[in-house]
Amino acid sequence: MKIKAILHFSLIIILLSLSFSASGQVNTSQIGNWTFEAPTAPEGFNYGVIEFKKDSVLMQFTDGQYKLSSNWVKVKNDSIKYESTVDGTSVLFSLKVVDKQKISGNAVWEGGETSMILTRKQ
Repeated sequence: MKIKAILHFSLIIILLSLSFSASGQVNTSQIGNWTFEAPTAPEGFNYGVIEFKKDSVLMQFTDGQYKLSSNWVKVKNDSIKYESTVDGTSVLFSLKVVDKQKISGNAVWEGGETSMILTRKQ
C-alpha cells in the first residue's frame, strides 16, 4: 500500500514538473519572425516585428531603435501570453495561433488596449 502511494505521488510530481517546464516554451512552429499590426496602438508602436524564440519573445517597432525582450512567456496549446515593458509601461500580450501563417490577439496596458494581427515574415 505504501509503495503504491509513493509511486502515485512520484508520478504526479513528475507530470507537474514536465507541465511547468514546458509552459514557457514557444512551439517550434511559431519560432521565427512575424510582422505585426496593432492599428489602435499609439503612433510609433503600431507596426513592427515580433521574434518568437524557444523561451522568450523579442519585439521591435518600425523605428527599429531597440528590441524589447519579454519579462515572461506562458504557452498553452495554441495560446501565447507574455509581458513586456514598453516605454516604461507594462503591456500584456494575449495571442492565439490561427494557422501556420497567422496569429491574432491583443495587447493591454494601463492606458488602453489594441488588437494585433501577426503574419509570418517571409
